[in-house]
Amino acid sequence: MSDKHINRLFEAITPNTEQKEKMFQSILVKSRNENKRRRELTTVKRWRPAILCAILIGCLTSTALAAAYMGLDEAFLKFLKPVNQEQAQYLSNGAYVINKQVENENGTLTIKQAIGDSNTTYILMDFTAPKGTVLNAEGYRFEFPDLTYDGAGRDKFQRSYEFQVLDDGNPNDNKISLVMSIGTDNSITGKGKTFDFSVENLQAVNPLTKIFETVIPGSWGTALKLDFKDTSRLYQIDQDITLYGYKAVFKTISISPISITLKIDSNYLKEIYNFTLGLRQEDGRGAELDHFPITINYKDGTSETTNFFSGSTRMDLMTGQMITTKSFQNLINDKEIASVVFFDKEFPIKD
Repeated sequence: MSDKHINRLFEAITPNTEQKEKMFQSILVKSRNENKRRRELTTVKRWRPAILCAILIGCLTSTALAAAYMGLDEAFLKFLKPVNQEQAQYLSNGAYVINKQVENENGTLTIKQAIGDSNTTYILMDFTAPKGTVLNAEGYRFEFPDLTYDGAGRDKFQRSYEFQVLDDGNPNDNKISLVMSIGTDNSITGKGKTFDFSVENLQAVNPLTKIFETVIPGSWGTALKLDFKDTSRLYQIDQDITLYGYKAVFKTISISPISITLKIDSNYLKEIYNFTLGLRQEDGRGAELDHFPITINYKDGTSETTNFFSGSTRMDLMTGQMITTKSFQNLINDKEIASVVFFDKEFPIKD
């Protein structure tokens, strides 16, 4: 879905002139009926200010309800780029509003919303530096991001972190919008779970060295909940496959609009890992190639493949389990998948 279509979604939540007139006529008719029942002789003219006030309240209520239904922040919606309105509404219904602000002398971090699935969590945040600071580098990230449970489940999940800067329309001010991506072995959402969240040292990428360097020191932390709705569906596969000539078992695949996660068992993970070390790592422009690519075949005959790696892969050589999570350039049209291809086999996906 393009930015133009997304903007139309937001425009659609505001009642137009025709809708306002219908609302006015509805309220007017209701008022007349009530007047008849109560046998009041008050004229419509006398009630017109109250009716107009009711119309205004109705318009605001209608807009608020629509905005709540389209619960995704506009920046989040433009980042995700849903494939259609149905998917936009589906994602919106799963979003969780955080709206927490952490401030110190070096800047203010506003944590806005979270959305995710069984293995990927996106957190939308804004950072505002002190006045006079210009944040216009090509890329930003926080050093030492951390997210832990506050209880018995503390530190019980593996994780990876990435940051992506969003276009906020003003590249030369003191504010940036970021999406923090968290990769985990299992879903971290759940009612009642409270997390200790913290980040340190805002870093910007050096245009010459392409290395991230600290531009604003400091730490920002708070307790928060991540009660988003898990948007993924789990499919049991349990089929033998071959990875670079070594035997393995494709156990499960979890699919959502956000990402795909594969769980694979093999007694040869060490050999598989060593083999991938010898493969070419980049495409010459800094993009890392995906050594475990997966192809999605859609019902309309189109397909897409993770030729370049975006996500995380973890191999546990002790248990022989590999978990690899991948995202595509655009959101996955998960309701229209016919099959997936992984190495030498095709696996049908049935709803």
